[in-house]
Amino acid sequence: MDTAQWDGLCKQCGRCCLDKLEDGRGRIIYTGDSCRYLDIVTRRCKIFDRRFEINPLCMKLTPELVDTLPWLPRDCGYRPAAPRFTRKENRNRRKPE
Repeated sequence: MDTAQWDGLCKQCGRCCLDKLEDGRGRIIYTGDSCRYLDIVTRRCKIFDRRFEINPLCMKLTPELVDTLPWLPRDCGYRPAAPRFTRKENRNRRKPE
């Protein structure tokens, strides 16, 4: 996957741009503060295409890094989709009498 395809996975929800704290139990708490480049109305990065060269604090997410970040939302576009389970019918199953 090239950079454009990888960046295309981002939903630009802005949650990773919010400042976060971790409490003693390991829970992530999102604060009201955000990166100065986050448009708080649209929740999109104003400099998304050039974010790494303009903002040295912006973390470059990689497939390897995504799995290690507990603060990254579960529905983040960079996270692989959760496996879907389907109910398997057992056609040979006997009905109780």
